Amino acid sequence: MKIEEAKALVEDYLRKSEIEINNFGSSLPNYKNPNIKLRIINEETEEHDFGWVFYYNSEEFLRTGNVEHSLVGNAPLIVDQKSKMIIETGTAQATDVYINNYKKYGDPHYESD
Repeated sequence: MKIEEAKALVEDYLRKSEIEINNFGSSLPNYKNPNIKLRIINEETEEHDFGWVFYYNSEEFLRTGNVEHSLVGNAPLIVDQKSKMIIETGTAQATDVYINNYKKYGDPHYESD
């Protein structure tokens, strides 16, 4: 698998996530659907022995830098080049913790007893 294929997998994943986010809605008065578009932050993509780590945010934030449009809780995504799977990391720990767990244990969320 090449990075272009991994990127295409993540872009497809983000399109599906956009649909879920934008269809979520709210019962709050005057709610306006934000019509969020998600984009990969290409310059932050990391290559590892197992594949790649992709970071993303809203297109509006990446375009304007306005933190009002920044996502919260958007955990980086691992793409394993052998299995072609997308694995969500997390935001509770530093990204390196998730990456190192994936390298050692094949699970970014591994916790020792």
